[in-house]
Amino acid sequence: MIKSNVGIAPWDALNVALSKRIGLTIGSWVFIIGTILILINSLIKRSIPNVAGVIPILIIGAFVDLLNLKILSFMEIDILFFRWSLFFGGLCILASGIAIYLRASFPTVPNDELMLALTERTGWGINITKTIGEAIAFLLAIVWKGPVGIGTFIVVLCLGLLVGFFDQFLHKVGMPRYFIVRRNVDE
Repeated sequence: MIKSNVGIAPWDALNVALSKRIGLTIGSWVFIIGTILILINSLIKRSIPNVAGVIPILIIGAFVDLLNLKILSFMEIDILFFRWSLFFGGLCILASGIAIYLRASFPTVPNDELMLALTERTGWGINITKTIGEAIAFLLAIVWKGPVGIGTFIVVLCLGLLVGFFDQFLHKVGMPRYFIVRRNVDE
């Protein structure tokens, strides 16, 4: 999605903005923002911080840096159709990946744990709470002058819906959910 150059996911836009404004790599900011979110999530849930959330942000941060600084550094796409195809393909992969890993017993990425904490606290569906989290990141990315484009706005509007769609699909095909939320998360 970063390479599509039409706007990226809000959390990525925030990380890119911080990287450009303050320094460090995008992957480093994935880790720093993720660590801050772990603390915020513990406040929302009124529990001890989920230190297991450090594992996925370390992996994601390293992977983001590897992809963007090494493997895909040469990639430039000029044809608008291919840029949007790359963007929408990335959005669908992101949404389905979130829905799949939420049903597994893997440590939760802090921005997705924010979604789950809000779901637990409010009883709202994950489609709504994911959209709220993305909107918060969107506003922060704007404040930090991140690479916000029409694609970023599309992610804010659609990612929560797509995660909810894929989550419902996985529920219908019988894939059990391993995270525990006290209220209705299947809505």
